[in-house]
Amino acid sequence: MNVRRNPCFSLIVASLALVVGLLLASCGHKPPASEATPPALGSDDRVVELMKKMRTRALNAPGGAVEAADFAYNVAQLYIQGVAERREISPKLVDEAVKCLDDARMKNPEKAADLLARKGEMLLAAGREEPGVGALRGSMAERPNLRAFKPLIKHYETQKMTAESEALCKRTLPALDTERNRYAVLEECLRVSGAKTPEAGLKWAGKKEINFYKRRKHEIDTLQAAAAKQTKAKEEAEKAKK
Repeated sequence: MNVRRNPCFSLIVASLALVVGLLLASCGHKPPASEATPPALGSDDRVVELMKKMRTRALNAPGGAVEAADFAYNVAQLYIQGVAERREISPKLVDEAVKCLDDARMKNPEKAADLLARKGEMLLAAGREEPGVGALRGSMAERPNLRAFKPLIKHYETQKMTAESEALCKRTLPALDTERNRYAVLEECLRVSGAKTPEAGLKWAGKKEINFYKRRKHEIDTLQAAAAKQTKAKEEAEKAKK
């Protein structure tokens, strides 16, 4: 016998099947764990993971200056960014990074100043003040450089070592050959001195350097003011459009 199906009945059955399928999908069916989207790493996890990558790279390239410096930098970030306060970090990491830097310095003596500066930065970040300051002083003895100068003079400032700060400034300034670096040293030395004027805080530098500092500062202040004015005008124009 030929049974003729009602088209409406077929439509109802199909609709019910669709509804049941959607309910099952939303309530009962979950993708396998391997197919699920992995959770995003938190900021601490990212810092740790990057450090691990740099550690592996450094250990696989003994004596490599770049690899050792990158490893030390990322170990320092664990302390600078507060990761070490929120989770347990093995102090052996610092020791490993120190060994990598020392090995790299032996293999690349021409890069001793930079590697010692990196070592000092990391040790100070990890709270190892005495060897950290020693490494920074060693870096400056190899070749005066801004990377070691900045944390070292900050240490002298914290310890209120005024005579040492001025001696460091006097030794560093003549060794730097670019205007940018010279200005950076003068700016930092003036700040640490606590004086309100270059004439009062930079007596040791002489009139020529004081005039250079004042001229350079005026140029920088002018550029910053122009940039701020341009930014403000742009913001006001955006508000006017709304």
